[in-house]
Order: sequence, then C-alpha cells, then structure tokens
Amino acid sequence: MADGTTTTTAAAAPMSKLQTSLSTSSDNLEALSPNAPSLTSRVIARSSVGTEFYLYKHQVGGHKPLLRSAPGEVCKPALPLELQFYQGLASTYPQLIPFVPTYLGTIVVDLHPSSNGSDNVADRTNSDSVASTKSSSTSNATRRPSRSMDHRGVSLILWNKEIVRDQSSFLCEYLVLGDLTQGYTRPCVLDIKMGTRQHGADASPAKARSHSVKCAKTTSATLGFRLCGMQIYQPADGRYVLRDKHWGRLLQPGDIPPALHFFLSTGDALRIDAVEQLASRLRELQAVVDGRSSLPRGTSFPWSRLNAPPAFDSGERRSCSCTKGTSP
Repeated sequence: MADGTTTTTAAAAPMSKLQTSLSTSSDNLEALSPNAPSLTSRVIARSSVGTEFYLYKHQVGGHKPLLRSAPGEVCKPALPLELQFYQGLASTYPQLIPFVPTYLGTIVVDLHPSSNGSDNVADRTNSDSVASTKSSSTSNATRRPSRSMDHRGVSLILWNKEIVRDQSSFLCEYLVLGDLTQGYTRPCVLDIKMGTRQHGADASPAKARSHSVKCAKTTSATLGFRLCGMQIYQPADGRYVLRDKHWGRLLQPGDIPPALHFFLSTGDALRIDAVEQLASRLRELQAVVDGRSSLPRGTSFPWSRLNAPPAFDSGERRSCSCTKGTSP
C-alpha cells in the first residue's frame, strides 16, 4: 500500500497517486455501510408468471442492471451469443463448466414501471445512509465527479437509466445464473473484462469501432484485460468501498498492481489466503486454456464469459470463492 509520500520521478508519479487514492479516499471512492437501509427488498419487476425481482446489490460493473429473484440466483439481460454459449456449454465447452456460473435457464421479465411500482426508486435514493468522500487528487485514476450510491450502487444507477428509456416493450428475456456471493457475509467482488477485443462478432460496424477506440485507450489493449469495478469491505470502519467502470478505464498498466493489492487486502494486511486460492484457480484455468486444442474446430474461445472475478469474504468467514464468475 502507499506510504503517502510523493516522488520526483515523473514515470512513477501516477502510481503513487493511485496508491494514495486507494488507501485513503478519492472521487471514485464511495464508503458504504453494509447495514444501511436499502431498497433491495423492494419489488422492482415481475415475470409473466408473477415471479418478483429485486435489484442485485453486489453489482460492480456492466451496462444493464442485474436483478435477483430467489436466493442464490442472479438475473442478467440475455444477449443472443451469451445465451447460445450457456445453452451449449455442456456439449461444446465442458472443460469450462467449473469456471462459469451455474446456468439455470431464462425468464421473461416485465420492466414496465407502472406494473411493478418501481417509478419512485430514484426519488428515494437519497434517503439511504451513504458516506461519500472526495479528494483533491488529480490522478487519472481518480479524476471523476463523486456521486452517492446506496448499497445497491451500480445496479440502482443502471436501473434508473433503464426505466426512463423510450421503449415500445418492457418485456425482456433474462438469463438466470447462480449467485457467486451466496453464503458470504461481506462479499468482495472484482469485475475483470478479458480480451483485447470487446465487441462480439454480431456487433454493427459503428459499435465495433466504438469498442475498438475504447479498448485502445485502456489496459485492454496493452494487457489484454481491464478492471471494470470492485466492491471491497473494510473491516476497520465497517464500510464498503466501491469503484466503477470509469475508474477502471483510466487505469494505466502500472496502476494494476496497487489496484489488485488494494482489492486483496483488509486495509491493514494482504489477504494471503485469498491470493493463494485465486492463483490456484488461475493455474487450473490456464491448464484448460493450454489444452484448448480439444475444443471443436471453428469455435472461438469465449473469453468474455470467463472474465471471472473472485468473490471473497472480508467478514467472519475467511475464505475465497474463485471457482466461477461472470461479468454483467
């Protein structure tokens, strides 16, 4: 972690600023109490058969809000290629089953605000207990306006955008996946997007160009991955720290080590147990990748489905779950 000192070496300055912002506070740091009042118990959508859905409070990245229904389940919008991947996983990529969330099927969700009483969600945001801090740091990793979030964080912001869209239909198909944070007291989540190309084969030329430009400006181009967000529980003050995709896009290659160190620490010490378990799972995944010649010819390796973030507990349970993962 950073010692708070400055350096006269120009090349090292960005990392020093990042380390300082990671260990104290910044424009991208939201300190949230896990026990604060939350609207995650409020129904915001329903399926055609009456299943009730709530915002998923541990989302840290993505473009669409994640929902939850029954305990242990997470629902995300079903993209055609992603749905095809999960449906054919057992027959096409059986080697990858231990590294992806359990696929539980699909469900059609009615997102129309008037049908589920969600039109006032945005209005009640400020009533939740939030402690937001701001720093004068001008590091690329911290230069962004601060905003308040409750414990739903990213999912709330994305939901408020979703319900004001001009849509002719609010019926959307969702994937139902296993929840990687199920059973954890204080889950810490890191969203990592893998690959140097972020658009799918079915992307329009305009979307492909947009994603290519975005990747060229991030560590996706230089390192083959980028951090899209994280949620870290700090035992010292009993609060969560959140960082979003805008922070991740500003990170440079030299910023990645301190960012990962921050995620894998308790604030006082590095979580060696979490590091060891994560490294072990990565070695297992590497063995699968190295042996991918056994995969059917003509298929592309689904990196975008394997941007598996580790989820570990900073509460009473001192364990690390790195067996499966997904990115919204």
